[in-house]
Amino acid sequence: MRYHINNYNFIKRSKTTPLKDLKLVKRPSGGFRKHPSNFFKRNCLDKFESKGTQDLADKTNIEIETLKQFMVANLAVNSVLADKLEKATKISAATWLELQRQYDEYIK
Repeated sequence: MRYHINNYNFIKRSKTTPLKDLKLVKRPSGGFRKHPSNFFKRNCLDKFESKGTQDLADKTNIEIETLKQFMVANLAVNSVLADKLEKATKISAATWLELQRQYDEYIK
């Protein structure tokens, strides 16, 4: 049995706000605006059977000091690091750069 309703006045509508009046509000929890190293740790680290930082640096072809700084969120992902991460993880450089962009936008 189908019901057809011609009058939708019973639906309450919220006020519409013009796009220009909307304000960017940071999420209190931070959402997914964490440093890209967090994404690396959660999604990629277990794919490497590394025995330590030096071994991981060798497998990813990233200098050990660069890797250490990245892992503690003290290093921004640039195009060079993004290319190395892409080769090591099979996740595109564009994704790594976008994660960094989102993080940068959030911490402003």
